[in-house]
Amino acid sequence: MDKGTQSLLNILLSVLAPVMVLDHCSVSGPELWQLGTAPAMCLALSLPLGFGLWTFIQSRRVEPLTLFGLLGTLLTGVVTIYANTGGGEAIRPDTPWWYAAKEAAIPLLLCGAVMVTARRQDSLLRLLLYSDSIFDIATIEKTVVEKNALQPYNALLWRASLFLGLSLVVSAVGNFILSLCFLLPVLEAPAAQQALEYNYAVGRMTWWGYLVIGVPLLVTLIFVLRHLISRLEALTGLDRERLMLR
Repeated sequence: MDKGTQSLLNILLSVLAPVMVLDHCSVSGPELWQLGTAPAMCLALSLPLGFGLWTFIQSRRVEPLTLFGLLGTLLTGVVTIYANTGGGEAIRPDTPWWYAAKEAAIPLLLCGAVMVTARRQDSLLRLLLYSDSIFDIATIEKTVVEKNALQPYNALLWRASLFLGLSLVVSAVGNFILSLCFLLPVLEAPAAQQALEYNYAVGRMTWWGYLVIGVPLLVTLIFVLRHLISRLEALTGLDRERLMLR
């Protein structure tokens, strides 16, 4: 499967399908698709989890981003179980805070991984942006050595990692605030309706998170990519066509 098809499947099974399941299957009823709150949440979580496991079986290797995505899905399941085991019909009152902490933890862990691996050849910067599928790294590094510019080259990659890490910190703060905005109102619903409202809120958060947080993060990544290209042009003397793979 090519990367484009895999990315589309990832969006479908990790975002769109879970949102549809939580929105339309959370109500208990006679129709086949009216599963109830717990089965609907289990089905919604199983879709990205199943896709991640299938990707691993196909490639026989663990991609860091897939690993963090699976961790986020599993933690959502853990928080959901916790929310619904308070001994009554209502969810636990501290659920919004636990969920918000979980949403902030994933980008913060990813930020930590970016910074820890920043000076390694297999850094997350190279996986996410400065990839050998985008840049002709062999030519770039050969030119860097010839021009005796290894120190400024490494400094450039370090700065790019810092920018990437900062964007993930901003994403963590955004995730935390967004989660509270959607989940705190759930506590105001009648006790018998809170589990259902919780499912709806998780579904809306999944969708809005990509819009409110995902789009600005994508813009930041594009900025970092353009910064890399402009500085590499100045550092190596290579034009964009020679820096990038065709």
